[in-house]
Amino acid sequence: MTKVQISLVLLAAACCLMVAPTSAIYHIVGGSLGWSVPPNKTFFEEWAKPRVFGVEDHLRHNFNYVANKAQKSTVFPFTGLHNVMEVSREDYYNCTLENAVKLYPFGPVILNFTQPGEHYYYSTVGTQCEYGQKLHITVVAGEGSSGRIFSTTEALGEISASPSHAPAPAPNSAPSAGPIGGLDMVIGGLVSFVAWQFV
Repeated sequence: MTKVQISLVLLAAACCLMVAPTSAIYHIVGGSLGWSVPPNKTFFEEWAKPRVFGVEDHLRHNFNYVANKAQKSTVFPFTGLHNVMEVSREDYYNCTLENAVKLYPFGPVILNFTQPGEHYYYSTVGTQCEYGQKLHITVVAGEGSSGRIFSTTEALGEISASPSHAPAPAPNSAPSAGPIGGLDMVIGGLVSFVAWQFV
C-alpha cells in the first residue's frame, strides 16, 4: 500500500472512532408530578403535547415500591399504589380493559419505543383512569425531543435508587455530550493525515 492509501484508511478509522454514540432520550412521565392522579383530567395530555416521542426513545415511569429489575422498558414516576396498563384506543377513552395489551404492575418501568405508532396507557387502580391518570402518545420514526436527556448509565442508576419523584424534564434541553460534529471530524482527520505524512 502506498503512504496515501494507508493515510486514507487511518483517516477513515479516526473518523469512525471520533463519532460518539448519542444519548437516548428518557421522557419522564408527568415531570415532577410523576405517574399519579393529576390535578386535572388533561394534565398528562398537556404534558405530552410539546414532546416528540421518537423510535428508540424511552418513556420513564418510576414506581416507588417493588422494583422489577427484569423490566427495562418504561418508567412512569409515582409513589403509592399505581400501575401502568397499555391498552387499545377504545379502552383508553372509556377506561375499560376489553383489549388490554400489557400490564406493568411493578416499577420502575422504562418502555423502549422500537416502532412508530400510537400508544395508550392508564392506571387500572380504582378510578384513577377516570380522574385523568392516563397517557396517549404518538411515536414518530425520527428523533424525539423536549425530554430530559440521560445517559443509559445515569438513567438506570436513578431507577435503581427508586426516587419518589423524578425531576421535571427540561423544556428544550440539549445533550451535554453528543456526537462530534462534521467539522470536528474533518479537522481531526486532517490533523491525523498531516501527522501521518510526517511520521
